[in-house]
Amino acid sequence: MRDDDREHLTAETLETYFGANVVVNLRLADEPECHLRIDPSVQRLQLWTPAAGPEPDVTAMDRVSVTTEQVDRGTWFVLEVDAAGSHYEAYSLIAAVVDDLTAGRLLHVAMARSVESFKELLANRQRLSEEKTIGLLGELLLLDSVIDLLGETSAVLAWVGPDSEEHDFVLADVDAEVKTTLSERRIHRIGTETQLQPSPHRPLWLVSIQLTRAGDAGDGFGLSDVVGRVRTRIQAQTDAFAGHLRSVGWRDGDADLYRERYLLRSRPAAYFVDEAFPALTRRRIDGVVPQPELVTTVSYRVDVSSLVPGSPPGALAPFVGGSSE
Repeated sequence: MRDDDREHLTAETLETYFGANVVVNLRLADEPECHLRIDPSVQRLQLWTPAAGPEPDVTAMDRVSVTTEQVDRGTWFVLEVDAAGSHYEAYSLIAAVVDDLTAGRLLHVAMARSVESFKELLANRQRLSEEKTIGLLGELLLLDSVIDLLGETSAVLAWVGPDSEEHDFVLADVDAEVKTTLSERRIHRIGTETQLQPSPHRPLWLVSIQLTRAGDAGDGFGLSDVVGRVRTRIQAQTDAFAGHLRSVGWRDGDADLYRERYLLRSRPAAYFVDEAFPALTRRRIDGVVPQPELVTTVSYRVDVSSLVPGSPPGALAPFVGGSSE
């Protein structure tokens, strides 16, 4: 490491280093030792400092990582910042951390103090809510099953839920609305008055999936696992599948944020949505509610635990334990 340039760099000096297109190592402080590595080829900055205290948890930060490295001189923390398009902002984050380190604070404390000032650079990552996570998981489990019978092209084309269609799957002979719950009972949230409204001349089935948290069970699965498994089965519809995932808020770069693992609590079940099914639909609201045009948003929960599940036709059958014949 070079033993110079211990003062804060100016923006002009930093751009000179990036423009040189060679790796540069600078010593920023003596106590504790702080070394800055500038790598223009990958547009990254690294701060090396002797490991002290716990390693900071930066998994929720999109452009920052921290690793622990063993070298001849001992154990070091390496704080790496993606500086693409934000050279001086990235350096300023590191400089602020170094200031805290030289003031006697540990790295995990210095990082926590610096996050608030550099929120835009760090671009905190966001994951789907638990409700959306298990909802997507349920749809992917059914998609995985439908691929077995129909092949990837027909299966991906049938998965229309991410396109904000009324129902999650529109298959050749049947529609399906997929609902997934962590409850011990089959209690499902219905978000609109159209979700359980059958389309004209098309049968509609509610597919009920119950999950439970896997704990230490070795056969548990998470959302990242199922996304990866389905993706390996898709060759011709990769763009369509990726587009569907993006539409519902999935980002590949956030896969490690989905650490929860689940098991099937019970075999999935399907319920035919006919006139006897307890659904609040627009047609039913129009028939009993005065001035129904003033009712613009309907959301409710339905408990189908006591209902007798049916045997849906075609590609839905194997998923709920029936026959596709």
